[in-house]
Amino acid sequence: MRFTLFKKMLISLLFISFLMILGMAWLINSSFQRGLQDYLNQSEEEKLKLIAEQIAPYYSERSEWQSLDIEQWKFVLAQVFIQSIKNKKEMKQAALKHAKRGIKHNIKRVDLLDRNFNPIFQSGKPHPINQQLRIPVKYQGETIAWVSTKKRSAISGGLEKNFYHQQQRNFMWIVLWVTLLSFVLAWFLVRHLLTPLKRLENAANSLQQGDYTTQIEVEGEDELANLSERFNELSLSLQRQKENREQWLSDISHELRTPISVLRSEIEALQDGIRQPEPRYIDSLHSQVQNLSQLVNDLYQLSLSDAGLQFDLSERIDVQKILAMSCSQYLIRCQEREIQLDTFIDLKEATHIMGDQQSLIQLFSNLLENSLRYTDAAGKLRVELKVKNDQLKICIEDSMPGVPDNALPKLFERLYRVDESRSRLSGGSGLGLTICETIVHAHQGKISASHSPLGGLAITINLPLPSVSK
Repeated sequence: MRFTLFKKMLISLLFISFLMILGMAWLINSSFQRGLQDYLNQSEEEKLKLIAEQIAPYYSERSEWQSLDIEQWKFVLAQVFIQSIKNKKEMKQAALKHAKRGIKHNIKRVDLLDRNFNPIFQSGKPHPINQQLRIPVKYQGETIAWVSTKKRSAISGGLEKNFYHQQQRNFMWIVLWVTLLSFVLAWFLVRHLLTPLKRLENAANSLQQGDYTTQIEVEGEDELANLSERFNELSLSLQRQKENREQWLSDISHELRTPISVLRSEIEALQDGIRQPEPRYIDSLHSQVQNLSQLVNDLYQLSLSDAGLQFDLSERIDVQKILAMSCSQYLIRCQEREIQLDTFIDLKEATHIMGDQQSLIQLFSNLLENSLRYTDAAGKLRVELKVKNDQLKICIEDSMPGVPDNALPKLFERLYRVDESRSRLSGGSGLGLTICETIVHAHQGKISASHSPLGGLAITINLPLPSVSK
C-alpha cells in the first residue's frame, strides 16, 4: 500500500488528536471521580455533624453513654439520613425510594467511638484510623466521643453509581463526537495545506512533458509560497534555455551550412571540369576549410567553458606580462595593414591575479584579433592597462568602422555579427567575444563594450586584484 503525504499527515494528526483526547478523557474522568468522592465525603461530614449534635444530649457525666442503647443510636442515624434525602426536593420519587433503601447500609457504616477511639457499640470491626472520617461530639466544650465513618475511596451507593455511570456515558459520547470532529477538521486541514504541493506536482508533470510555460498561482507568504515562486522562476529559466538552445542550434546549422555549401560547390565544379585544379582554387578550398575548422574549434572551446572544465584559477599570473606579449605578437600584422598600435601597459608594479594563463592569453588574442580584423587600413589600435580601485582595468579600442548603438548590448551573444556578409568575408565565427565574456566571468571580472573616442569599438575589462606584489 502506497502511503502518500496526505495519508501520512492525516494519520499523524489523527494519532496525535486521539492520544490527546484519551489523555484528556483520562484526566477529566479522574478529576471528576476525585471531585465526586470529595463531594460525597463532605456530604458525609455534614451528616456526621448532625449526628454529633443530636447524640450529645444522651451523654451524662455520671453514666456517660449508658442511657444510649443501640436502638436509640440507630434511630438517631435513621432520622438524620431520612431528613437529608427529604431535603432534596428536586429528587425524583424513584430515586427517593432507592435512597431510603440505602439508609440501612449507611447506618452500618457509622460508628460511635469514645475518647480513645474505641467503639461504644460493637457493630463491626472498626476502620483503620487513617481511613476514618471523624467528627467530635462536644459536651460543655470538651470532646467526649467521636462519630466516625470510613472515607469514600470509591463511588459506592446506588444513586452515586447511577449518577457516575450516566456522566461516563455522556462523556463517552462527547469523546466520540470530538474524535469525529477531529477527523473531519484534520482531513480539511491536511487537504488545505497540501493543495500547494498538489499544484507543484501537477506543474512538475507538465514541466516533465516539455510545457515550460507552466506557472503556479502563489498564495500566501509561507515556505510553500516561496517554493512555488522558485518553481515559477525555474520554469521561466527552462523556457529561456529552451529558446536559447533552439536559437543556438538554428544559428549553428546556419553557420556550418555556409562554408559547407561553398566547399561543395567548388569541389563539384572541379569534379565536373568547370574549373581546373589550379593553386588559386585549391587556396580557396583551404581557406574555407580553415574557416570551418576555426568555427568548430570555437564551439568546442565555448562548450568547455560552459561546462567549467577549461579553467584552472589556482595559478598566480602577471597580467601585464601576458598582455605585453600578446601585443608584441600582433605588432607585425598591424604594420602589414598599416595600423598603428599604441600600448600603455608599462606599470611600475607587477599586476598579479589568480587565474588561468592559457585562457587569459586566448582572451587577449581574441580581442586583438577582433580589433585587427574589423579595423580599416591605416587606422589605430590602442591598448591600455591601469589599476583603479583595486581593480585591474584593461581597455582595447580601435578606430573606424564603429558599431551601431543597438548592436553594443548584443556583441557578446553567440554567433551575433553586426554585418553578416562582411563578418563572413573576414573569417569571423561570431563566437570570439562570447568566449572572451566567459573567460572574464570565470575570473570574477566584468567585460563591456562601448564607443571608442578613436571612432571604433572599445572593449573594457575589469578584473579583481586581490594582491599587488612589489
